[in-house]
Parts: sequence; structure tokens; C-alpha cells
Amino acid sequence: MQLAFALFHYFPYGGLERDMLTVARACQARAHEVIIFTSDWQGEKPTDMHIVELPVTALSNHGRAQAFVLRLQEQLRKLPRATVIGFNKMPGLDVYYAADVCFAAKAFEERNFFYRLTARSRNYLALEKSVFARDSNTEVLMISKTQIGVYQRYYQTPDERLHLLPPGIRRDCVMPADYAAQRKQLRAQFNIDDNVFQILFVGSDYQRKGLDRVLRGIAALSEALRSRVRLWVAGQDKATTFQNLARTLGIENQISFLGPRDDIPQLMWSADLLLHPAYSEAAGLVLLEAIAAGLPVIASRVCGHAHYIVEHNMGVTLNDPITPDEVADAIMSVLAQPREIWLERSRQTVMNADIFSMPERAVNIIEAVAKKLGRGKA
Repeated sequence: MQLAFALFHYFPYGGLERDMLTVARACQARAHEVIIFTSDWQGEKPTDMHIVELPVTALSNHGRAQAFVLRLQEQLRKLPRATVIGFNKMPGLDVYYAADVCFAAKAFEERNFFYRLTARSRNYLALEKSVFARDSNTEVLMISKTQIGVYQRYYQTPDERLHLLPPGIRRDCVMPADYAAQRKQLRAQFNIDDNVFQILFVGSDYQRKGLDRVLRGIAALSEALRSRVRLWVAGQDKATTFQNLARTLGIENQISFLGPRDDIPQLMWSADLLLHPAYSEAAGLVLLEAIAAGLPVIASRVCGHAHYIVEHNMGVTLNDPITPDEVADAIMSVLAQPREIWLERSRQTVMNADIFSMPERAVNIIEAVAKKLGRGKA
């Protein structure tokens, strides 16, 4: 089969982008021809993938999105046998991988009437409607059960077009056989002594992922506990605002901004807790990656995968609005538990929960859609 993957922009530290490459490789493993279309590709390009960049120029993000759609449609006319899989909302998709939350819910529930009149809002609503409208033909791969009802509330998308996928986390996050030795060695490399509680935040959109809540929560800890806490911030974003906030809160010397990292599993094995009190998060694979790494998690309940924390008793979930005292109380509660408890619960989760099979399930659906459309051969 010939499969055309489409996303507006590739950047190497985004969860959506990582999922796209994972599904693309799973398709290649079944001998399908995969072509990836994007407006630009940041970072190193895989040598085993066919990547086509379609540069666009516009004054706004939504303008660039519309321009990319037009350029993509030109390319797809040359590939009449291709099945089109989109990782952003756009018209003409046969399959859409739904990693983003519902824009209509944001526009109608969080913003006022005048926002919905802006070009940004109108364009993004139109792109979303092209995928989810009742009369659309796009099959949708959902990664969050909670988002299904939200989309159906605004678009009445038929059940049969919405396919809920299991998670597909990185297996290299799972605790290795020599976990205890590696953890000790890694903490020594980072100069973390046994008296320190190392907290980890991972995300490349600091504001949306709730870094301000993390900082305020740490500042709200008792002096005795706060003095033992350190925070790593891993991810690509502008740090200045949050460095200033940490300074205002008097905790700047306890925060390390690490930037984008390729060693997230190792950081998880070295840490004692993952904090992810996001304001918005369709899924949140990092929650499951932390659990698989033996790391307890504190997250907001808006995260699509937060229910795994509850089901496997691997931390605390918080309901909006989240206050600094609630974050502090959750930190104190989690860190009071012996680490061995979290390690054993992690092992049980890895053994019993379906948290790895997303790529295979996604390819099964893509193949079924292609065959239904009569595109079973390249």
C-alpha cells in the first residue's frame, strides 16, 4: 500500500511527532510505502524514511496551516492510490490521528463570542469540522476516551468512525533488570545525594503543561521538605518567564532547566516523582512512560491518560482548579511512600496493562481503511 502521512510541522521533541514516526515505522515494517509530507522538518531526518518538505509562508500559524493544506492537496493529486493519514486536522484525510483536544470546546467553552469571529478561530474550526463533521468520511484514531464525547457533542461524529487506540509508550522507559544499579550510578552522575527528592517535569509547552503549577506547588511545601526537593525541567520552550517565577518564589536555586533531552528514561530512573499538572492534555504518554519507569506521578485529571494513575494506584490526580497547596499536599503524600511500593506497582502495570500496542492497532485500522477504499495495493 502507498501511505501518505501529513503533519504541519515536525519538531523532534513533540509527542505527536514521535507517534507519527512510530506509526510510520510500523507501516514500513509491513512493507507499505510511506511518504511523509510536512512544511518543515527540524532536527535530523531519518535516512530510512521518504520525507517531502512543502515550505509555506504566512503571517500566522493558521495561515501557514491553510497554505500547507493547499500545497499538500497539489501533491496528493499525483498520488491517486495513496491512503492519506493526517496528524493535524485538515480536509481530504482518509485517517486522522487525534492527538489534539477539541478546538471547538476551547472556542465555545473557554473563550468569548468575539474570539470565535477571529480568523484564527474560524480557520481552525473549519479544519476540525472537515475531519469530525457527521458527513465527513475521515476515520479517526482516538487516543483519549474522554475526548470522544467532547468531539461528538460539537460534531455528532458517528461512533463507527471513531476508533479508540491503546497507548503506545516507548519500551525503553521500562525499568531495566539492573535498575537499582543504574539508578544509583545516574544519581551519582547528577550529584544527587540520598537526602534529595528529585522531581521531574517533562514537556515542550511549559505553560500548557502546568509548569507554573509545579513551581508554586514546590514553593508551598513545608520548609523541611522544600529544602530537600530539586526539580528538573526537561523540554524545549522559553524558560525566562518560569525562571523569573522561580526567583520570585525563592526556589530558583532548586530548579534546573535541562532543555530538550534524548535521555528521558534515564532521567525518570534517577528521579523520585513526575509532576504533570497540565491545563490541557489530550493523552499524556509521559504519564505512562513514568509509570513504566517506576516513577509515581502527580497529574491533572484533564490528561487523557490520567485514569491509568488511578487504576494502577501510581500516584495522585488533581481536579481543576488546582491550587499550590493541593500540589504540595500531593507531593508530600507521594514522597512519604516507600519507593519499593511504586516499583512493584510499576512492574504489575507493565505486565498487565495494554500500554504498548498502539502502533500495531493503528496500522490494522489504516490497512482496513485502505482496503475499503480499494487501495489495497501500491
